[in-house]
Amino acid sequence: MQCNNPNSLRVRFETWFFHNFFFFLLLWVSVAEAVVGWWILQQWRSSGAAALLVLALAVTLFNFWLVRHRRNTQRNLVDRLPQIYHAAAFTCLFCAGFLCLNSLAWQGSGAIHALLTAEARGMATAKRPLRAGPLDERRTGWMGLCGIVALFTYGYTIGQRQLRVRHVRVPCPRWPSVAEPLRIVQLSDIHVGTNMTPAELERFVDKANSLRPDLVCITGDIADNARSDLDTFFPILARLRARYGVVAILGNHDHYAGADRVTQGLRRHTNFVVLRDATFTVALPHTRLHIIGLDDRGLDWARGVPYVPQLDALWHRLPPHEPQLVLCHRPDLFPQAARLGVDLMLSGHTHGGQIALPWFQGQHLSLAQLITRFDRGLFQQGCSTLYVNCGLGVTGQRIRLWTPREISVIELCSVVRQA
Repeated sequence: MQCNNPNSLRVRFETWFFHNFFFFLLLWVSVAEAVVGWWILQQWRSSGAAALLVLALAVTLFNFWLVRHRRNTQRNLVDRLPQIYHAAAFTCLFCAGFLCLNSLAWQGSGAIHALLTAEARGMATAKRPLRAGPLDERRTGWMGLCGIVALFTYGYTIGQRQLRVRHVRVPCPRWPSVAEPLRIVQLSDIHVGTNMTPAELERFVDKANSLRPDLVCITGDIADNARSDLDTFFPILARLRARYGVVAILGNHDHYAGADRVTQGLRRHTNFVVLRDATFTVALPHTRLHIIGLDDRGLDWARGVPYVPQLDALWHRLPPHEPQLVLCHRPDLFPQAARLGVDLMLSGHTHGGQIALPWFQGQHLSLAQLITRFDRGLFQQGCSTLYVNCGLGVTGQRIRLWTPREISVIELCSVVRQA
């Protein structure tokens, strides 16, 4: 079922790129810091390419040293300084991109202006570069830098604290018309650890309980890494309450943290049903809901796989005329689930990109679209529906722009009731 030849040049390049992505990211960030610093220096004092190279080398060496000697505790301001520096460095990545585009835009507009004037045809000598009223490249550069810094400051402070509850109604052909809708509260990508405090988790659990769920589904990445303090966070998570219980699966970060360790921690501290390539049936008044919980699989940390035989094998065990729900951390298996005719699939993993730009018709442009076409929200193929949750936690940078933390409320109902 794999469409790509594993020996093709493209596949080998993608494998190599994603395997070394974080090394490249560190280099890109270092160069971006140097570019921004050099550009600001240029506004007061002319500096040549040699200064940029020296600055880039110095910043790169410092960044590699900082990564090797980073501390995970954040007890005071001194411990938080590296985190503040990382936020500034990440912001520089976007500032440098803007400065490059700004320079290209002004050079391009100047070239077009020259081609459209008499001076370009040799009739006269060009008098001065194109200007747009009081604006020039320097002013638009400063405006862009200040705007990006302000935007990212908002994202690191207010934006990453926002919580959105998204309500979605999903008509299910297999849902009996006499059955009441089932309210499923989905949590995903909690990432308990350094980027999640116990107080934050308590707030999220209280909010989920206030939604009066019939069923809670957690779609992976419960823990962030091997240093996550499960004995502190899992008792808080155990306070989740739902009429038919809580069902959880594991994500790629749970495997980084130790899949068996996370599973044992959940079973020790909670009464959750943990599914790892297994099924679970919820008995309802007029029907049964059959849940398939898949363990996480992927090509790498970012990309999922388009097919796993475990889904087919588990699906064939289910009664064909009763509602079906698939929990899969990565959304890439949705086409396979849709071919089988699964009613609903819930996923996470993407965080909605964490950083996004509003687009037309309520859509968003986000970094998640670089790794999957199922980046956030609702998707449909045939009679099958996928919902991709933007996550409760953060990873990498503690920032969210136009992508608040999310709790989704999925209401399964009959087609007749929906109509």
